Amino acid sequence: MSHPNRSGHLRWRACAVMLVAVCASIAGVVAGAGCTDAELEPIPPIPQYRDDKLTIRGDLCTREPDTLIFPLRILFVIDSSVSMEVTDPPDPVTGETGREAAVREVWTDLLDQGPEGVKVGVIRFSAQAQSRTGTDLDGDDLFDTYYTADPVLLDAATQSLGTTDRTTNYVNALGEAYLEMRTELLSAEQESLPLSKYVVIFLSDGVPDVLSENGGSRDSQITEAVTALTDLAEDFRVGEFAFHTAFISSGRDAFDQDAKDLLAKMADAGNGTFRSFPNGEELNFLFVDLTILKRVFTLKTLSALNLNVVLDRQQVPERPDPEDLVEPDMGVAEGDMGADTDMGVDMAPEVYVDPDPKPRDELFVDLNASEYIECGEPLVDSDADGLSDVVEFAFGTHPLIPDTDDDGLSDFLEWQFADSGLDALDPTDSRCYIPSTCIDEDMDGQCDCLLDFDTDGTCDCADPPVACTGQSTDPADCVDYQPVPAGECANDAGRDCLDEDEDGLCDCPDLDDDGRCDYSDRDADGMSDCEEVFWGTAQNGSDTDADGLPDLSEVRLRTNPATFDLQADLDADSTPNGTEVISATDPTCNDAALRSRTAYRYRLEQRAVASSQTCYDFEVSNITLVPTVADPDAPNSYPGNGWNRILLYAGEVSFDDPSAFASYRVACVMASFDPDGNFKNPPSGQIALDEIDFHDARYFDPDTDCVYPGQMTMAEDPEP
Repeated sequence: MSHPNRSGHLRWRACAVMLVAVCASIAGVVAGAGCTDAELEPIPPIPQYRDDKLTIRGDLCTREPDTLIFPLRILFVIDSSVSMEVTDPPDPVTGETGREAAVREVWTDLLDQGPEGVKVGVIRFSAQAQSRTGTDLDGDDLFDTYYTADPVLLDAATQSLGTTDRTTNYVNALGEAYLEMRTELLSAEQESLPLSKYVVIFLSDGVPDVLSENGGSRDSQITEAVTALTDLAEDFRVGEFAFHTAFISSGRDAFDQDAKDLLAKMADAGNGTFRSFPNGEELNFLFVDLTILKRVFTLKTLSALNLNVVLDRQQVPERPDPEDLVEPDMGVAEGDMGADTDMGVDMAPEVYVDPDPKPRDELFVDLNASEYIECGEPLVDSDADGLSDVVEFAFGTHPLIPDTDDDGLSDFLEWQFADSGLDALDPTDSRCYIPSTCIDEDMDGQCDCLLDFDTDGTCDCADPPVACTGQSTDPADCVDYQPVPAGECANDAGRDCLDEDEDGLCDCPDLDDDGRCDYSDRDADGMSDCEEVFWGTAQNGSDTDADGLPDLSEVRLRTNPATFDLQADLDADSTPNGTEVISATDPTCNDAALRSRTAYRYRLEQRAVASSQTCYDFEVSNITLVPTVADPDAPNSYPGNGWNRILLYAGEVSFDDPSAFASYRVACVMASFDPDGNFKNPPSGQIALDEIDFHDARYFDPDTDCVYPGQMTMAEDPEP
């Protein structure tokens, strides 16, 4: 199949016949005026008025600090070298060492308070450093986390500290601490990082026995390792990090001073506190501040996005030469649409041919009545995949299916990366789903369990009874570690896998039984985890670069979602990228002449409230609605049938850290437009929202959380 050139060499078939008629009309006028040598100019067309604007208004308050989880992670790095037998011997009555008692006191007190988000890790080190709280969540024999709130696991880890072994190696211990903390940060939700507090408590009774490597000084090598932990926390935008040190004295002042100096330097490099415990004094970690500061929040950004509108210079067809306009060109190439192998997904789809060619006013908004698509004019995107209907009709992809070949990558992404070998009509090119070989040892006609971590012979999440909390990372709750709607369990991921096409491979998961694959989207930002690899965005947050613009908005409008480029000006039109994305104008071309007619307008007023919340009255107006194509198989549903889906993102940050990752809530409204008669729903073009209409972006589900006219919490036709 030949792909269209993405720089704009797409033929626009809908306007072809119309342009021929216009040219013929103009030719007739010129021929009839042959008796005069006056220069005649065609009368410019009068732009047609479209009642296609929507206004969203309402009130919104930031969330109360008491309703949020402030994660606390404590990592104990405890010296268990043989010298501890002298400096910290077991209690003759309890048999427990002071270091065991001190560690146990901390995690017991914290867990007894029952706060959410508290987890503890324990590293025991001597010559080697080992995690005593590592947990394998997915059954691949590798630790996925080194922090836990499980008292049984913490008790065993604490008891292990009483065993001594050989020499002391600080460098290994700090390297293990770095690995464990980085693993935790990588798996954390981006929005939680600015609210989190990470604490490392390092305890020893002497200087390291292992000399420094690479010829550097011992102290500098060790303090640099602590600084690396501090930098790690800063890189991940952790709200607060501290590295504390404690020393158990041997009673030999000359020997102790060297160790004290080193541990004090380590605490200073880690913005922490150093404490020395004389020999025989009860050991405790009361000098460590484990309180969590709950902050007042403010609104970082408020931005709207109509998913069914495309503004993209690369999708604007080049004006055809009038001499070439003979018949409308479908722009579809014949030929092989895909491979013969199944690979666990459906065979290649047929090329889509529009059965009912659309008139001009149903493909784009002709703001200047030129009858051509031009920079800055909104294009219709019926399936909200980012690829306009104009391109989909020419390309042969389905305008009502975001991922025509069902391979985990949207048609827009595959069209964008066509030069790299992706094909929106080839289901085998993405590798988003790698099917497992079907094994049917019980001869029940289904492939055996993919997930049976407890090896009880029954698939996990299908084991009755299952107390699945929906967001749990605790195997006791449910072996399901992907974000799913609260109260639901991804049973299809744990049941016997299906092989309905009998190709010997497990079919891709279809959790909602709609006949299409369901691909993971852990952060629920509207892009599958596989797509985020191509875009370079994070799979655990809605705003990779923390610039206040959701990744989905930046991808759709072609700014860089992984780089802080708010003040850059991609199209050199003197309007920064950030302004263009928020106002929904085209950052890829100079559309200043149309901006007054297309740019979203925001009004945000803070109002006083007697609480720790910050509250606002808001209004977003001048949102353009477009006529999405009809779906004859589902004439009243979305996508298509004139419906537009508009998302309103509210990003919150603590008032004292405006550059942090925002915590997003999303409101979703539905509105429709039909240019035939300027029919709009709601007729007033105004929708009002209330606090309850905003949902946590991490668990947002447009199929259930979007509201249609008549379903609004507040009156849908408020007074202006």
